[in-house]
Amino acid sequence: MNLSSVLLRIKQEHQSEILQSIQKIKYCSVEICDQDKIIVVIESESLDDELKAYRQLEQLPKIISINMIFSYQDLDDIKINDNENIKLNDENQAENITYYGDIYRKY
Repeated sequence: MNLSSVLLRIKQEHQSEILQSIQKIKYCSVEICDQDKIIVVIESESLDDELKAYRQLEQLPKIISINMIFSYQDLDDIKINDNENIKLNDENQAENITYYGDIYRKY
């Protein structure tokens, strides 16, 4: 789970148009709207989806500025995979690992 909050600065006269555009972007929800500022929350399952949503927000017309205020990534899945890598590394003998950083041998 990825969760981010984004601050959009806008001109107040474009507020309704921008709000409608944000509603069309997958994973985005408007949480606070106050005159020339909009807080958007991006909630997605992957970092790629989060970045796609952020890029779509960046491309909206009539945005003065966009800033990511908060970002959270659930790293439990990555942690589980890291433990598996450590296990695999512990099972390999050092002499069976090929080193490709030797500039005198060509592969």
